[in-house]
Amino acid sequence: MARYLLPLLLLANTAAFANDEDLPKRPRSPWASELELGYQSLGGNSDSESLNARVGLTYVKNQYRHTSEAKYLLAEKDGEEDKRKGQLELQSDMKINASTYVLGNINYIDDRYGPYFSDFTFSTGLGYQLLRLENFQMEVEAGPGYRHQEPNIDEIDDDDIIVPETVDELILRGNTKFIWKPSKTVEVEGRLTAIAGNSNSTLEAELNLTSAISEHIAIKLSNTQKLNSWVPDGLDKRDSIMTINLLFKLNPN
Repeated sequence: MARYLLPLLLLANTAAFANDEDLPKRPRSPWASELELGYQSLGGNSDSESLNARVGLTYVKNQYRHTSEAKYLLAEKDGEEDKRKGQLELQSDMKINASTYVLGNINYIDDRYGPYFSDFTFSTGLGYQLLRLENFQMEVEAGPGYRHQEPNIDEIDDDDIIVPETVDELILRGNTKFIWKPSKTVEVEGRLTAIAGNSNSTLEAELNLTSAISEHIAIKLSNTQKLNSWVPDGLDKRDSIMTINLLFKLNPN
């Protein structure tokens, strides 16, 4: 069924903005906000349900850009909690010329079933806008930072990644992201984040496909793959999450 999702999203309501040219132009607001909601329930030999949500807020004015994003995932299987994860990311950018900016990034993860109950990183550095075309934008970022991780020492399950040591260390963070808008109703967004430290290194890739239903509502398909450089013997180094959500743009420009 997954192979049919892409063409269906690309074809969904292609006429949604057919008459945009006839509408009067509105002043561009520095604020943009998004809300995502997704729910899935399966029954049969085994029952499972999952709920995920995301809130995003962006402020862009003059040489400053501030972004914040909060995510939450809850999954149950056969009446028992299987996953519970919350994440908050904040970033502030300040342009120093047409293509270069300095940044500060804070990322906090609370994961009941991951290798760490708490995972906090702070990083700074420089970002550079490689491409800024009408329908395609690409940026790269790199810089040093700090990481604090509190281990999940409770044996939740035999196949959970258990790391016994508390981590406090310097890290290097690199990030690449792009946005491609092949049409008025379709947007493809990608992000690749690498964090290198003495205890462990991670590489996370995220790909999002958004198809607009109306000016304020869209369908969003997301796939996230995370690779750890080290895990205990017998466990998989790769973790993945796939979601299909309704996206609400509360104040689109």
